[in-house]
Amino acid sequence: MDKQAANMLRGKRVLVTGGTGFIGQHLIRRLLSVEPSQLRVLTRSRARLGELFGPSDRRRLEVVVGDLSLPDDFEPLCEDIDVIFHTAAAAPHRPGVSNAALSFNPVNVKGTARLARAATRSGVARFVHISSTAAMGTQAERVVDEQTPCYPDSPYGRSKRNAELQLLGLCQTPGFDVVILRPCLVSGEGQRGGQLLTLFKLCRRGWFPVIGNRLDLEKPLLGVHDLVEALLLAAARGRSGEIYLVHSDGRHTLRQIVETAGRLVGNTRPYRRIPLALAYVVVGALAPLAFLAGRAPLATAPQVSQFLSERRIDIAKARAELGFRPGQQDLGDMLGRTYEYYRHSHQL
Repeated sequence: MDKQAANMLRGKRVLVTGGTGFIGQHLIRRLLSVEPSQLRVLTRSRARLGELFGPSDRRRLEVVVGDLSLPDDFEPLCEDIDVIFHTAAAAPHRPGVSNAALSFNPVNVKGTARLARAATRSGVARFVHISSTAAMGTQAERVVDEQTPCYPDSPYGRSKRNAELQLLGLCQTPGFDVVILRPCLVSGEGQRGGQLLTLFKLCRRGWFPVIGNRLDLEKPLLGVHDLVEALLLAAARGRSGEIYLVHSDGRHTLRQIVETAGRLVGNTRPYRRIPLALAYVVVGALAPLAFLAGRAPLATAPQVSQFLSERRIDIAKARAELGFRPGQQDLGDMLGRTYEYYRHSHQL
């Protein structure tokens, strides 16, 4: 990270939500190297924090145990804080959770709004929020950027977009700056569950579905360490009320991703071709069965359309305004780190 961004954060009083999550744990380690004057961490599990950080690091953290889905008073949490990094979120593909969608609105929308309102009352100067490209939904344009209209078409995507709108409304409060990052699919060590775990499992069995033979589709990834750098740059340089798209800019295709995953799991035939018409028929047939079982469907017709959409996500704004320069672009390294973590954590 450049010196200007490091100097901006050094000596600040910082709060990180989701401190034991995939992104939060990496952000905390990076912040410890920057040396803020105070580093407060919101987590749902003190025990999990003990698993992730050694005694010397834990002594430098002010730990608060709490849950964004509960109607708690967050003002004490935000008291005497300069910068909030809001990484906590309910997401799909959570291990051990049969219907994660039930927590999307309580955590991602209501919890985020309550936290942000408490931050305005407590005098927090800057609120950096992690959203998702899922907030954009399916796009007809070939190239999309921050000006592209959003049409979220999944419960998760709608929750992330609604959270964005809540925050953009609150950033009109004098002295309260909001900066939003929209990352693409994030790779790296520390994930529990997630889309990449599903990718590896399907590729290992040779079941990854390639719909309509579209192996040429561009599917951007983002290394977690680059996302952490983008968060710090957003805190130092981001313009209030602005959204920034971030990914590795590696121009990776679905073929490259699936074949790389196949090599890692030891399967030279990691995918199966599925005709487009058959995919829509299967998705349509399974949706009511999932509803009756009280589970979220594995996929919906809009998600199939989004998966097949031919689009390139432009990160020029993050490059120009934040000085974002992704350093992780080697697909073998990005997926390899993720695979090794899944394997050593006995998820694969």
